[in-house]
Amino acid sequence: MLEDILEKVKSELGGDLMSKFGLDKGQTDKAISITGDTLKKTISKESTGGGMEGIMNLFSASANDESGNSMLDKIGGDLISKFSSSLGIDESKAAGIKDMIMSKVTSLFGDKLGSNFDISSLLSMVTGGGDAKGGGASGILGKLTGFFGKK
Repeated sequence: MLEDILEKVKSELGGDLMSKFGLDKGQTDKAISITGDTLKKTISKESTGGGMEGIMNLFSASANDESGNSMLDKIGGDLISKFSSSLGIDESKAAGIKDMIMSKVTSLFGDKLGSNFDISSLLSMVTGGGDAKGGGASGILGKLTGFFGKK
């Protein structure tokens, strides 16, 4: 599901990223890939490390509260750093790219998830689902659903 969202972001924003920020197609593709990798890592890490409230708020259809904005700042800082180093651009341009991409990504997640969802729904979208009792990110999903009493 995350890949579907990222493909939609690329198709809807790719031309804008190239014209507004001077990226070529390869840089645009790399920016989208970096965004996906960063989201997967951050959501998996934060969902087990005390950042769950921020994640849930950020990716819901509801307006961001303080925890959602804090999570957006955390992800945004990571993206700016990675865009700058990987794409060879300055931080100002990287921040603009981050703003454009994350605005679209969070909107698309909110459209898919609505305002009432559980962490397992979000993790399933990010990890691609699979066996909730398995290893890796899907293993985290199994642990979290067990922790919240959902089977």
